[in-house]
Amino acid sequence: MPKPKLTVWEKLRIVAIEAQGVKRAAAGIEHQPDIDRRINGIKDRARKRANGSK
Repeated sequence: MPKPKLTVWEKLRIVAIEAQGVKRAAAGIEHQPDIDRRINGIKDRARKRANGSK
């Protein structure tokens, strides 16, 4: 699957989500499937946008 071209806003959202994950990891929470799911959702929307799908 090709990498989606992300907008600046999407990149900033991913950075913010990852920062939240880092804070949780510092608190001892290592298993964070919701963080992965949110990042994958952003990438999926970018992929759909690039393919012209809604």
